[in-house]
Amino acid sequence: MYSIGEKVFYGVHGVCIIEDIQEQNFTGKKTPYYTLRSYQNESMQLYHPVECENSKIEPVISAETAAEILEVFKDPASEWQDRPTSRNYQYREAINSSDHFEIAQMLNTMLRKKYELARADKKMPSLDAQNLLKVSPILYAELALSLGTTSERIAKKIEEHILQNP
Repeated sequence: MYSIGEKVFYGVHGVCIIEDIQEQNFTGKKTPYYTLRSYQNESMQLYHPVECENSKIEPVISAETAAEILEVFKDPASEWQDRPTSRNYQYREAINSSDHFEIAQMLNTMLRKKYELARADKKMPSLDAQNLLKVSPILYAELALSLGTTSERIAKKIEEHILQNP
């Protein structure tokens, strides 16, 4: 069980702070729920049952794990799927897995493609750009929190890794 004030990772919502634990009647039966506040969007309040078999709430990663995840951005890109629907399916699978390494590799591939296209004076397809804008802040915020830095510094570090390891 998590405590009030604790920072947790909550799936596609990213880092959240547990603000309260109280009984709610969302399903017709009063059960205890965490009241969560998004770390990136303070106006977003979320609820999650305290006892849940398929909970998407996890502890925030350690500094050591965060450092290992940053190393993923030194690796080559995964194979780029030519079909946008295939890429979008892969993105959703990675995000739903909550596997930080898989998400990092997905972002690594997307960012490398973005830089490749920019060098050719082309833009990333809009769906890919939207996915990048949705997912990168979530991962960057958790890495920043774990490493005691800012999301901006994390983004800069990732860009350095990619550019230094083509």
